[in-house]
Amino acid sequence: MKERNPDPSKLSIGYFFPQGQTDLIWSDEAARRTPPITRKVLIDMAQAAEAVGFDSLFLADTWSGHQRVSEQFGHMSPKHHAPLLAMGLFGVTEHIGIISTFHTTFHQPAHVARMGATLHSFSEGRWAWNVVTGYSEPEVGLFGASSMVEHDERYAMADEFTSVVKRLWEETEPVDIDGKYYRVTGRLKEPRPGTAGRPLIVNAGASPAGLNYAAKHADLLVLAGNTDQIFLDAKSELDRLGKEHGRTDKVGISPWAVSIIRDNEGEAEEEYERLASTVNEAAAIELAADILGNIDSVKKMFDKMGKDEAIRLLGAATVNIHLMGTPDQVAEKIIALKGSSEMDSLLISFPLWSPQELARFTPVLQRLQDAGIWTPPEKRNYSW
Repeated sequence: MKERNPDPSKLSIGYFFPQGQTDLIWSDEAARRTPPITRKVLIDMAQAAEAVGFDSLFLADTWSGHQRVSEQFGHMSPKHHAPLLAMGLFGVTEHIGIISTFHTTFHQPAHVARMGATLHSFSEGRWAWNVVTGYSEPEVGLFGASSMVEHDERYAMADEFTSVVKRLWEETEPVDIDGKYYRVTGRLKEPRPGTAGRPLIVNAGASPAGLNYAAKHADLLVLAGNTDQIFLDAKSELDRLGKEHGRTDKVGISPWAVSIIRDNEGEAEEEYERLASTVNEAAAIELAADILGNIDSVKKMFDKMGKDEAIRLLGAATVNIHLMGTPDQVAEKIIALKGSSEMDSLLISFPLWSPQELARFTPVLQRLQDAGIWTPPEKRNYSW
């Protein structure tokens, strides 16, 4: 079984796995220059990430949406169902961890408990659960509901849901739970993770309700943001809320970055600007409308910021940390960020993803090892 990183001075580095031609930067040029999403390509990417030395893969997921243009051009599409894709990737990798998304609002606790226990056992402890409550009206329609549950109540449901899943994983005798949202009786068939080696729980909620959920249940919080203060404030709030929930351990912080690495100074920045200049406006509006809730929210952003600035903000990952530059420059930025943000992990997305792009990260990892903040796979037994 995989242990968790026992040394807070060491950094865990995750790779935001491509589930579409583009993810954070919805650039038509990026879509043209990335491989098609096929079985072979997905396997190649997982094995390349493992060979480079990434600690984990992060598999995001959504069920539906209004994105016609996005599907046409490959922006955040296609997305394979994350838990099923994870099982396939476990079969072709040896040590890399995989964090896959399960929605709480769309399932029953026994579904996630059973599927998660299978993923965890089959991978010999390499699976982690990214808890998502869902946010899109088209998604809930697939499951027979007429409207999405209100935001904070979704997190209240997720709180109870996760508590039930943990009990099904841990208890060998039948449970009898009559909660506000879930009624569960019985016991889960083996395999069960137990108490000592349960899967890592990950969340990316930044709202007050999301932070409260993470402080109670999560081991790692993924955060978008581009200033140290965002991460320090979140860490402080998690510590405060964690004490209220009686936790003695701390929730780790994982900033979410976008990276382009090139050999010569200035080349990576020029590459990013080329991609940003070809952001697909229609796709950005579609995707943002689903993420923000409706098209009216996007229109308000246009009115406030101006259309060009809003499109760049929505489709060019300007709210994330940018790790652009030579291997030395990127390594220096990560070392500085580790010290200034107190991060425990770092999640990285490469807009021009391919095995060759991932290989550009190899010298960065070597410099992080030399700096004493990262340990290569052959010398560790943890994925996060």
